[in-house]
Amino acid sequence: MAYGIRFDSANGKVQLDSATTNTGIIITDSAVSSQYVTFDQSKEFCFAKPAATSYSGEILMACVQTSGGASGGWNGDQLYYFEKPDGTRVNANYVVGRWSNQITDTSTGYGIKIFNSDGDVAYNSKLYAGDGGFGILSYFPAESLSGEGSSAGSASRVTTDTTKYVSMNGTFGTGDSSGYFGYGFKRGTGAGIYYLAYITISVFGSNGVFTIGNFTPRFLGEAGSV
Repeated sequence: MAYGIRFDSANGKVQLDSATTNTGIIITDSAVSSQYVTFDQSKEFCFAKPAATSYSGEILMACVQTSGGASGGWNGDQLYYFEKPDGTRVNANYVVGRWSNQITDTSTGYGIKIFNSDGDVAYNSKLYAGDGGFGILSYFPAESLSGEGSSAGSASRVTTDTTKYVSMNGTFGTGDSSGYFGYGFKRGTGAGIYYLAYITISVFGSNGVFTIGNFTPRFLGEAGSV
């Protein structure tokens, strides 16, 4: 590079490079063992995983928008619950983030601000609250995961590490197990995080269950010092 600044991690991975058009993710909210999260899907990312650390079998989880409340429910409420297909709520650890170029800081004080090659803010020390940050580990393009859950093995597996976080944007549940777009966090044999998406359709008087591949990209992330 001719001019600019670049930071690499200890294992040689690029953390920040002002010569690219990348921007960083700033954590705007996080919680442990919560059954709900408030975020704007049009501007923010929500990553989550089950709060439970010792369980057997599989925990299914999706981010389901509320259908009522003073702020409008499906008509505008940004409150979502972590739920299983039948509507049972799940305690989850979550992180909400936004691209650094979408956040405005104050103009006073001290710090460092780095712009990328497009002139957008790639890093701003005044936006970090000492939470260790958040990093994207893997990206899965649309239709790259089968949607059949753990029964499909690697075809729908996001990772074998159930301690990681997965993107919850675009997940959904009907609350009666008839439709679901979420994940399965499985321990034991075949351990991993799996994408699960299906709908139930009545055909000639009989219900048929149809699985659906991910129609939006999926992300795998890690919180803390990455």
